[in-house]
Amino acid sequence: MTPVEQHRPLKSSNPILAWPQFERRAGQKTMAKDPRAGIAVGQGRSTTGQGRDQTHDNDMDKDGGPLPLTVGDLLTMDDVLPRWLAGLGVTALFVSLSWTLLPHVPVGTAVAYALAGGTGLLAAALVVVQCRRKRPSPILALTFAVLQGTCLGVLSTTAFNRLSPGLLVQTVLGTLATSAGILLAHRLHWMRVHRRRYGLTGAVVLALCLLALADTALFPLMGADGLGLRSAGLGVLMGLVGVALTVTFLPLHLRKVEAALTHGAPRDQRWSAAFGLTLSLTWLYVETARLVTYYPVEYY
Repeated sequence: MTPVEQHRPLKSSNPILAWPQFERRAGQKTMAKDPRAGIAVGQGRSTTGQGRDQTHDNDMDKDGGPLPLTVGDLLTMDDVLPRWLAGLGVTALFVSLSWTLLPHVPVGTAVAYALAGGTGLLAAALVVVQCRRKRPSPILALTFAVLQGTCLGVLSTTAFNRLSPGLLVQTVLGTLATSAGILLAHRLHWMRVHRRRYGLTGAVVLALCLLALADTALFPLMGADGLGLRSAGLGVLMGLVGVALTVTFLPLHLRKVEAALTHGAPRDQRWSAAFGLTLSLTWLYVETARLVTYYPVEYY
């Protein structure tokens, strides 16, 4: 008999978004003092709305259960998007600084690779620290964004520079532009469950516009053909590769966050979700390598 090939669905392997806090909690969505959620609600907390009896604030159910959580205690996408924007903006800032300053600083190739490797290792250490912490930290998330932006900027400027200047710059720029486009599409409520494909199409259009705008803004700072987009060829192709990779894998990470919202993740996990989405800028390359392993060896 001919063996039947099993198709594995793509799933996010983002280590930050794989926390137990983002998983289903067996019906504890609206219960306070859930030990797995890490939430403790004071006994005298007032409920929402007006005209309620004051005695209702201290009501407990017949089984001695805790008070239900209000909407403000649960994670929403409005809590995640501004913090993701902060992480994405810090990353883009330090990527741009690396692109514009490194060509004017007299450093050798070995020093540039050492700088990229050092910042990459520090960023990976912060991911491990955040995974072991029980509570999220905005300082860790933004510090990671600084290190990630520096690593991506230095590495993309240095690698393959002799072969084709700006070759990997366009890939990184494509991932940044597409991430910003998807974030904006979410903010504009284009990303709906019943029409997610239309939202992604709009995000790609926004990404291409942002890619062209970034090339126009950074072109005078990096010199002639510094970004590699204006000269048709590998620069344009690598930019489109960055867009394609981000559109393929970033929605997988967003679905993890959306699943956390559905399962009733607590609001204090908003920085964890933003950290995980910021990590997606580099983790999508890991996802790409993992996707290659799905194909049997005889295909190569």
